[in-house]
Amino acid sequence: MHYLGEFFDIHCGGEDHIMVHHPNEIAQTQAVYKTRLANFWMHGYFLQINKSRMGKSEGNFIPLQKLIDKGYDPLVWRFYCLGAHYQTKLQFSWNALNAVTNRLNSLRRVAYEWGEQGMVDNGYLDQFTTQINDDLNVPRAMAVVQRLVKSKLPPSTKKATLLRFDDMLGLDFASWEPNLDTIPDEVLALVERRQQARLEKRWQDADMLREQIRAEGYEVEDTPQGSLIRAQENRIIDA
Repeated sequence: MHYLGEFFDIHCGGEDHIMVHHPNEIAQTQAVYKTRLANFWMHGYFLQINKSRMGKSEGNFIPLQKLIDKGYDPLVWRFYCLGAHYQTKLQFSWNALNAVTNRLNSLRRVAYEWGEQGMVDNGYLDQFTTQINDDLNVPRAMAVVQRLVKSKLPPSTKKATLLRFDDMLGLDFASWEPNLDTIPDEVLALVERRQQARLEKRWQDADMLREQIRAEGYEVEDTPQGSLIRAQENRIIDA
């Protein structure tokens, strides 16, 4: 009461508070102040690993610093969490984290290549806002992001609209830039060998060389203009 008064708007807590702790708070408040304490009760559901709750008491807790030590950008974890509604259990796995890393980096590259931002598209902004206002339905809001990416809007409009979305998402698209480090000669040699294998339709050899390139920390993308090579923004190290 000292900090929030007799009544406030939003009360948060874990799903384990639904049955006992929060009803107890409500009962105390009704008895003392004759009010319901809060308008909205928002319960975050547990992070799961190997089909059980992750937590210090369970001995399976993974701190964010461990992800950083393994080479993951902390925003990858944020992007991971945006894939689930707060009222659903989020399943953690290293393979899933690697997949999310690739999706985020792909979205970052696309946004960067859109260039300078123009005007926000209000239609897409309304779609995004509608989902956010529907009990923070972030997964559906992220689906709007994907529709924006695939739309036929001008790149500058896409860029401006995505950056407006990012006011809520917090993925820092505006300041991201690709890794411009010089590509090592040995990686370039692998790319050249892969190109030759593709010309000779030795597809299995080409796939094997792609994996070798990936193991060196680089991605290769085939385009009509040739192979594009880029450094991975996060070097992924298996747990």
